[in-house]
Amino acid sequence: MTTEAAGPEPVAATAATGSGGASMEAAGAARPTAVAVYVCTVFGTGFGLLIWLLWVQVPVIAWTSLQMPALYLLAILLFVGELRPLLIARGDGDTDRVTVSATFAVALVLIGPLSLALVAQALAVAVDDLGRRGRWQRITFNMGQYLLTLLAARWVFSLTSGHPFCAVTTELAPGDILPALLAAAAYFLVNNGTVAIVVALDSGQNPLAVLREDVRVQGMSSSILLGLAPVAAVAADFSPFVIPLLVLPLVGVQHNAWIAAQRQHEALHDGLTGLPNRELFRRRAERALAQAEGSDRKVAVMLLDLDHFKEVNDTLGHHVGDGLLREVASRVTAVVPEQVTVARLGGDEFAVLVPDAGGTTSVTALAETITARLREPVVADGVRIGVQASIGIAISPEHASTVETLLKRADIALYRAKTNRGETQVYRAEIDQHTVLRLSLLGDLHTALDNGEFELVFQPQVITRTGRVTGIEALMRWRHPSHGVIPPDVFIPLAENTGLIGAMSQRAMESALSTLATLRAAGHDLEVAVNVSARLLSDLELPRWVAQMLRDAQVPAARLTIEVTESTITADPGRAMQVLRDLREIGVRLTVDDFGTGYSSLSYLRRLQPDELKVDKSFVMQMSGDENSAVIVRSTIELAHGLGLSVVAEGVEDQLTYDALDLLGCDRIQGFHVARPMSLPALKAWLDAASLRPVGSPPPWADPVPTPRKVLT
Repeated sequence: MTTEAAGPEPVAATAATGSGGASMEAAGAARPTAVAVYVCTVFGTGFGLLIWLLWVQVPVIAWTSLQMPALYLLAILLFVGELRPLLIARGDGDTDRVTVSATFAVALVLIGPLSLALVAQALAVAVDDLGRRGRWQRITFNMGQYLLTLLAARWVFSLTSGHPFCAVTTELAPGDILPALLAAAAYFLVNNGTVAIVVALDSGQNPLAVLREDVRVQGMSSSILLGLAPVAAVAADFSPFVIPLLVLPLVGVQHNAWIAAQRQHEALHDGLTGLPNRELFRRRAERALAQAEGSDRKVAVMLLDLDHFKEVNDTLGHHVGDGLLREVASRVTAVVPEQVTVARLGGDEFAVLVPDAGGTTSVTALAETITARLREPVVADGVRIGVQASIGIAISPEHASTVETLLKRADIALYRAKTNRGETQVYRAEIDQHTVLRLSLLGDLHTALDNGEFELVFQPQVITRTGRVTGIEALMRWRHPSHGVIPPDVFIPLAENTGLIGAMSQRAMESALSTLATLRAAGHDLEVAVNVSARLLSDLELPRWVAQMLRDAQVPAARLTIEVTESTITADPGRAMQVLRDLREIGVRLTVDDFGTGYSSLSYLRRLQPDELKVDKSFVMQMSGDENSAVIVRSTIELAHGLGLSVVAEGVEDQLTYDALDLLGCDRIQGFHVARPMSLPALKAWLDAASLRPVGSPPPWADPVPTPRKVLT
């Protein structure tokens, strides 16, 4: 009887240390010396005793075999039974292989020559392991542990019954029933005990804990198989023709065990990809955390989310989406180590469990390997699909010590990674500051949109040289009835992930153009700038409904500026560039917002061909006191002018910065020094007051008496 980790079907991306011969596939990886010494000791002891028994019993067997064909029938059934194992469900998604050879092996030990049982068992194990391409350590260990198991069973039977240990044949008496059952118990304990020791040496677990788990999982099935051994022995004594009748209950046990294993597999695995599902992932994660407790081992959890999977489903159909999910499952499992579990949690979200993570560097390296493999294009229905994934990582014990918390914090990291798409983020406390608020706001988004809780405020932009107001930037705010004003960097990502960003952006654009039309009617011929999110920039319908809104508001397209950041473009460069080209064709102006904070500015400038660059406020606010920031601002202005672009500086909060930007040739200014964002009524009043200023007089935000100031260059 073996106790090996297996499964009713080949299961991708699952690797757990079983409590049997199959565990030897990984033997030598963690503690090679101890495992190798133990394997050699087990095999050497068992094989040496087999040679001794053959020396003693073979001359007698040659004569006895003519009278005892039942012994050879038991040996044949032992051999066949080893090749037809039971699959015992462990409850953690794995199955143990428990062979029905145990019944015939113990029966042969009780009434036949022990050497015959040893030879038959050794040959059966060798054929089985070679057929499954087992490693040499596994083959030698399994052969050795079976030899010791059969020897122990015979020794216990001889000790308790008084029959000679080396007897070639033994006739059972009624008083031998208890010794036979004790021999069967010894068979189970020695078989599983030797396996528990090698598993403990290989994995660092407690051997008693491994043995207890084996007893829990295999106890009932093994009791049935071993309990039939004395019956088989009595049947062999009576007539060899009775022995085949014992095969029928064994077939029934085997069939029921297979059904139980199959049902467990279906309950704990995803039907589409064959990967473990959320429940099995949780069980394995709990087991990994329990095994790592009290040691320096780390357990990592990755959450992986495919970018633009919804577009694939909507455009090419669900059958293509299903094929893509299967391909993703295959690719991820192909690049992770054997002991790593890959699971599908639902939709396009996958999870990866690394039970011995090592550290942050090794985990992020594995994540990069996964994303690199996924980036290789997939061809489906003749369409070449680019696959990209965002990954969030949490590691125990640094980030959490329970499965639930690890998953939550990996989800927080994933949320941050999805902001720019295709990123890998490790959980950090600083990115968790809005988590509680974010969760409480998720359910409020739909009602907030219906209740009109989102509103626009407007911040003026002025020409630097003259101070004349030339445009406004529309900024969205969420006035939550309980939490007050929610900033865009909190609710915009929520809207993107819940699918509300389209409806929200359409209302914002409609409101901004309506405001601009109202101001133009009041005599203020201005421009309006509107930010576009990464998710919206990949919507090929955006140019169409922008053009329709411009017509409805009767606003010239040149009066609308779309502001995009480098990160929104790089989230999906192909679709973003197409959308921006279409917007330019209808006459809309383009501004690159937060310029200088991206990692591929010049290459995208060449492809995008914007009208304007907007210097990020982080540089502008520091330029009066930081030489590096001043150099960046100056270089950005020179670059823009060299390319024929205008420049807007945001974040101007004092006259010193204003004057410095004026000397550097910055075209337009925006910031608290000019005006804070304001509602439409406040903006109209502010514009009316500014329009009454005499021509040539200094703007109200300028110093009454300008004084010379040093400009950092």
